[in-house]
Amino acid sequence: MPVNGSELLLGPGDEISVSVLNREDLTQTYKLRQDGHVSLHLAGSVRAEGLTAAELELWLEQQLTERTGLPASVAISVASWRPVYALGDVVIPGEIAFRDGLTVGRILAVSGGLYPRESESASSQLDIRIADEQARITVRRSTLVELHSQRLRLLAESSGALDIAPDAQFSALAGPEADQLMAEQLEILHSRHDRARVRAAAAQAQAELADQEAQALARQQQILREQIETSAKALADLEGLLDRGLTSTERVRQLRTIYNDENIEMMLAASYEARARQSEVNLLSSIEDAYRVRREEIASELSSVMSGIRAEEAEIEASRELIRALSAALGAVPATGPLLPAEYRIRRNTRSGEVILPAALETRVLPGDLVEVRRGGFAELEPG
Repeated sequence: MPVNGSELLLGPGDEISVSVLNREDLTQTYKLRQDGHVSLHLAGSVRAEGLTAAELELWLEQQLTERTGLPASVAISVASWRPVYALGDVVIPGEIAFRDGLTVGRILAVSGGLYPRESESASSQLDIRIADEQARITVRRSTLVELHSQRLRLLAESSGALDIAPDAQFSALAGPEADQLMAEQLEILHSRHDRARVRAAAAQAQAELADQEAQALARQQQILREQIETSAKALADLEGLLDRGLTSTERVRQLRTIYNDENIEMMLAASYEARARQSEVNLLSSIEDAYRVRREEIASELSSVMSGIRAEEAEIEASRELIRALSAALGAVPATGPLLPAEYRIRRNTRSGEVILPAALETRVLPGDLVEVRRGGFAELEPG
């Protein structure tokens, strides 16, 4: 069963981007250490291995809210996942960057296809090359469909739509996986919309609190003005009595202290009101800034997706040209027996230890997986 990107578990080597609304000092990128912990500013060392990004996000929001006494809005995304690995009968074994939707078939294509056995004849090796190129076309068409689904989601998000409508380009390529891909992209679209709405609501609520504080301080200043006027009149009257020897210097000094304290309190209230007003302005601006930044991100992501689409189309055409050339060459060599079939399996670390799972070309992999490929199957490797 496909694993949704939001359900992937964090592990050592993953890099996460943490963004805290109105706290630029807490907005950073962190890398999970080999022990599964990550050192987060203010929250300290946290065991993130085995959590999803959403679970870590919720935990950090709770921690910041408890420590600051104010509602915190945290967004966590995975900047880069730990890689996967290809081993066995592939042309280029080694490390492969993980991305959501990566399958065994795509790993095989990136690894250069199946490695020919020395015992196989020229025609067998040509058959392998042709089969590899045909597999590459299948994989790249699948990648192309996924890229077009991302394109449709980005176009919908840029227009503010909450639904994704397939167009002719997507429909011409899409196969049985179309509904699943569209459902995944729709979930991403709704998730980002909901997150933006929640963050905007949090900023709006804080802005309203700042406005209420500013209004309370404005009312306090009005009361203080009246008190200052009363104190000033009383002080002038008392100083007049002092000039005629009808009151004491101490009484005048006490009233002057009260008058000065009221003026100081008035200045502080005015300063606090200005600060609250500025906070309100900043919070309201942050809402529009967040939308502006997201619009810029969408434009950048859309450009990257379109570049990927063009690259995949070029690679598909190159594979078709190579198949035509290999097919022509195949006619010049004698035919041989059947090719050794390939088998695939995945070694995956789980909370209970390593497990070995049978796999097929369409099997999706997870971060950190080790994909093994064996011509002729794994039975010949097993003891006995």
